[in-house]
Amino acid sequence: MTEHDHTAPAPRSEPVEKRLLAWATEASDRIAVTMLIHEQELLARPAVQRVLVAQADDGVRADWTRLSLRLTELELDDAEYAFVEVVLAIALGRQVLLDRVLPLRERRLAVVLRALAAWAGSDTIAVGTRS
Repeated sequence: MTEHDHTAPAPRSEPVEKRLLAWATEASDRIAVTMLIHEQELLARPAVQRVLVAQADDGVRADWTRLSLRLTELELDDAEYAFVEVVLAIALGRQVLLDRVLPLRERRLAVVLRALAAWAGSDTIAVGTRS
């Protein structure tokens, strides 16, 4: 007679976006992570994940400092680089020149504007296309 292991299989790892949001309890971390999630493209890149996502005792965390130090290795275009600079400014409490939003197209600019409104504590300002 053979024995069967009735333990449930190990659950598949949750998406990195969910794990980063679970970690991000500080407002600046949460806003920065949310920006990357809403931007959709950068966080989906394995190279960005390798630089940004670090293992923590209870899951993962965003290593903003490592991202800032290795940003030039990621081969980003000017708009992507500018977007990440704004994300890092929020996450690390750094200054960034306002002209860094100039290369952003509408989609990324909307993400930045929503993040700034959230960072300022406003949940009533609408950012989007006028109809």
